[in-house]
Amino acid sequence: MTARDIWQSSQRDVAVGDTVLDFLWPASLERFTEHFQRCLQGEQIYYEANIIDPSGQKRWYAFSYTPIYEPETTLVGVAFSGFDITKQKLSELALRDAETKYRTLVEQIPTVTYVVEFGDSNRTTYVNPQLEALLGYTAAEWLSDPSLWLGRIHPADYQAIKSYFRESSDDPRPLDVEYRMLARDGHTVWVHNTASPIINVPGQAPFSIGIMFDITAQKQSEEEKTQFDAKLQQTQKLESLGMLAGGIAHDFNNLLTSILGYADLALLELPPRSPARPLIGEAVNGARRAAELTAQMLAYSGKGRFVVEQLDLSRLIEDITRLLEISISKKSVLKYNLMPDPPSIAADATQMRQVIMNLVINASEAIGDRSGVIMLTTGAMYCDSAYLSETYLDENLPEGLYAYLEVADNGVGMNEETRARVFEPFFTTKFTGRGLGLAAVLGIVRGHRGALKIYSEPGVGTTFKALFPATDLPANMAEDAEAQAVEWRGSGLVLVIDDEETARGLAVHMLERMGFEVLAAADGREGVELFRTSKANIRLVFLDMTMPHMDGEETFRELRRIRIDVRVVLTSGYNEQTATSRFAGKGLAAFIQKPYRFEELRAVVRNVLG
Repeated sequence: MTARDIWQSSQRDVAVGDTVLDFLWPASLERFTEHFQRCLQGEQIYYEANIIDPSGQKRWYAFSYTPIYEPETTLVGVAFSGFDITKQKLSELALRDAETKYRTLVEQIPTVTYVVEFGDSNRTTYVNPQLEALLGYTAAEWLSDPSLWLGRIHPADYQAIKSYFRESSDDPRPLDVEYRMLARDGHTVWVHNTASPIINVPGQAPFSIGIMFDITAQKQSEEEKTQFDAKLQQTQKLESLGMLAGGIAHDFNNLLTSILGYADLALLELPPRSPARPLIGEAVNGARRAAELTAQMLAYSGKGRFVVEQLDLSRLIEDITRLLEISISKKSVLKYNLMPDPPSIAADATQMRQVIMNLVINASEAIGDRSGVIMLTTGAMYCDSAYLSETYLDENLPEGLYAYLEVADNGVGMNEETRARVFEPFFTTKFTGRGLGLAAVLGIVRGHRGALKIYSEPGVGTTFKALFPATDLPANMAEDAEAQAVEWRGSGLVLVIDDEETARGLAVHMLERMGFEVLAAADGREGVELFRTSKANIRLVFLDMTMPHMDGEETFRELRRIRIDVRVVLTSGYNEQTATSRFAGKGLAAFIQKPYRFEELRAVVRNVLG
């Protein structure tokens, strides 16, 4: 008997007629027979089949085979039923296709996408594979450990973000927050996390769909811009203060020039035992202290007096150790860690001594009345752009080898506010301080194209590190020797051009005392006319740099047009580099900085005239 015979001899009606069997049979005969035979063995079977109906359309049917027993243990037949489930099947397939398509879409989105189900535990039910690229964790790891999300929030942001999440879960609302997370390898990642709650969905608990993307590069860029803006503002502020300090010092120098100069001349006129000599001497000492203060202001503005030579920082410190030791508190102990034969630097020895002295005295004052140690260290290091960018007032310094001087103390240290203002002129934490020591240090270092770095912690101490570009030339530390005064007399006609009446009068008196005849002009125009009238007889022109109507540079140019071989000595309150930078290669005979003394001027004039 065939399966069809068995089917047709069954004592039970079937849910489908012979027509269904006819179009089912050719495609599913073997399968039908197999299921039927299994059902005859007492097995209940259900399966779905894709068939072609008589009209040629593809349809889905669900078939079931159920054994029939009468009485309870005797198999008497098979109950067979078939149902058209095409509509249901097509809906399932469409849903599956849509789910596959959107899952593929979500998993390809370059940002982390996630779903959080609200409830007691706020469980993450989905996260796409981009999580691994962002934080180093697979989606499976993230979903299996509910504590990972909060556990990887940066400690600095943890409390705020935890409270934010808690409030969001208690009262579902849109999420939009930025914070830091720690990746698996420990590095910090800035993320922007946004999410929208989905509520009132029948049969589903409220949930939230969110995205989280990496904004680390943006945050770094913002931080760099903030630092740049702050550094620019600080630079502009200090430049303005520097211009103010330099302008005041320049004008003050003109006054000091006449005070010191006339005092010098008075001393030369007085007999050795005159009772007026000590009084004038005290006036000269006071004026010199004022000149030192002016020098500090000029140093801060970067326009102090520089006599550049090749220096060895270690030898420079060794030469002034005695001076350093008597300049600090008796409670402070100096220790040295000096590099033997460090690379030389092109610098002014006097200015470098001032840097060392100011830093050491500042360290001693930071230690105060308690016992402490001041450590002076010299050395050399290669500085790349990243390191130089962290120094105080990085002004696009070139990468390369730098010699450094480091002064460290274990004093009171500085807070952030004090560190931000420590180089401002007239800022001081001491009741009686003038606030020019560190300002002068900054000006000198800047004037030498160097950099400063500060390390400080309140209650621990402070370290100042001054860096100067190293050179390949050997150090040339000339031994100090007192210049012997040489009685020298000049002759001939000298022209003095200076708009400051007191400075002009002083120069005239000094030059006359040397033996010269002197013509005086109150500005550049008058000076040019006098020179044109007496050009054949004038041996030397003494020219001020800063004047109204026609400044020193313009006057010098006109003098050279009248007589190309004119000898000009330039004078200014600013340093030689600043004052003479526009005269390079133009035949300037010499330079002398105000305030000057009689012997200094005589030495310059003697050298120019031979």
